Amino acid sequence: MKLIYCCHCQDVVKLLHHERHCDCGRCGGHYINQLHAVYWGDTAVPLGFDNTSFGMTLEEQPKGPGPGKRFVAFVIPKSCPTMAKIDPVNKIRLPDDSD
Repeated sequence: MKLIYCCHCQDVVKLLHHERHCDCGRCGGHYINQLHAVYWGDTAVPLGFDNTSFGMTLEEQPKGPGPGKRFVAFVIPKSCPTMAKIDPVNKIRLPDDSD
């Protein structure tokens, strides 16, 4: 599962096949197919949930008090073949700044 985190408003938004934006509107993104997604905005940080880990955690949700179950989440690298930062106006891929 791909999400974006906005460093300005601290909103986390799950990406879908239509455009979605954070609460302040400074960043957004969407899936372009089942695997690939695009995002935009200088305040955006792409995040990922390991789908298998997350699904198992949902099935094993504790019933009582105490710590919740953990799952694997990660920050997606700036250079990633399945998650591209784009210019929101021209819809073109921006070069990553991973150097």
